[in-house]
Amino acid sequence: MPELSPRNRIHVEVDRGLCIGSGDCVDTAPDVFQLDDEDKAVVVDPDSAPYDEVVEAAQNCPVTAISIAGEDGDIYP
Repeated sequence: MPELSPRNRIHVEVDRGLCIGSGDCVDTAPDVFQLDDEDKAVVVDPDSAPYDEVVEAAQNCPVTAISIAGEDGDIYP
C-alpha cells in the first residue's frame, strides 16, 4: 500500500504514459495538480483540496490517467 496523504488519506498517481496534458485536472483542482515542462500532470499536494474535489479532478481526465487509492483500496477508477 502506498503512503496516504495525512488529511484526505489518499494516494493520487498520474500515469504519465497516458496523460495527454489536457489540463482538466488542473482546472478542477489547481492546488493538487500542475502541468510540468512536458505538459504532463503531476501531483503537487493531494491534501490541498477537499477529497471530493480531488476525485472530481481525476474523473475529469479524458484518458483516465489519474488513479486514487485510499485506506480501503482503489477509489478511482
